[in-house]
Amino acid sequence: MRRYLIPILICSLWGVLIATSASQDNKSSAVRVATALNHLTVLEFQEPVTLVAAGGSDFQIERQENKVFVKPLKSGVSTNLFVWTASRRFSYELDPPGEVKDMNFAIDNASTPPKPAVAPQAQLDQLADMMLTRAFLDSESIDSARIPATKNRVTLRVEQVFRTRNSLYVHYSIENGSKNTYQVKAPNAYQLEVSRPALSLPGLKGRQLDEQTVRKLRDTKEFALPIAHVEANPEVLSPGESSSGVIAIRQDLSSPTVLQLVFEGGVKAILVL
Repeated sequence: MRRYLIPILICSLWGVLIATSASQDNKSSAVRVATALNHLTVLEFQEPVTLVAAGGSDFQIERQENKVFVKPLKSGVSTNLFVWTASRRFSYELDPPGEVKDMNFAIDNASTPPKPAVAPQAQLDQLADMMLTRAFLDSESIDSARIPATKNRVTLRVEQVFRTRNSLYVHYSIENGSKNTYQVKAPNAYQLEVSRPALSLPGLKGRQLDEQTVRKLRDTKEFALPIAHVEANPEVLSPGESSSGVIAIRQDLSSPTVLQLVFEGGVKAILVL
């Protein structure tokens, strides 16, 4: 399970981490600067300024040693400003000129020391450690002992499931007992609504159901579930070969829930979460 499940979780959460980090940087790192016509605003730094760049030409911007001077030239315009020193980059949003009483005369950047940079690989390693630990501690085993390997058929077993806040990861194994080659394609997933079961669903939690038990579910309705990702290795099975894979279902399913997976050729598994 860990071989297939962990890379999927890491890639998904790494994308979220990057997006969240970028979003937070966009929202929080730009310092707003209030200006006024015919007045200077001074930005002062702890070390010499090496480069400045503005998004427009409606502000007069000059640098000298560890200071940057900002003077608006027109009313009703704004722009952004970047300042580089030897150790870091600062970003500002220059507001349209306003009243003198509301402007920033000087901004001392000594109170904003640079944050230590964290290498992307270090972040990825930390995330991998976190997800691997969670997979070991929080995965739920599924009892598939009642599912026999049938001659001349493809057998599907669910081995384990792992839940996150909005997703369900299903680790399965599939064995080709038929005489033909079987291609492991992306399955369909359904939540089964059981109206009049002849047995207790909570008592079946954590079990893959055999055909006899499935018949006792009686009337069921299928509701399709969104599949976000499928991983299988190998994808083509010769007679007698087996495969293992992971399905990521993008939905939070509360217990007890009857889940059905349907692969190519009507190969299916029904389990209770």
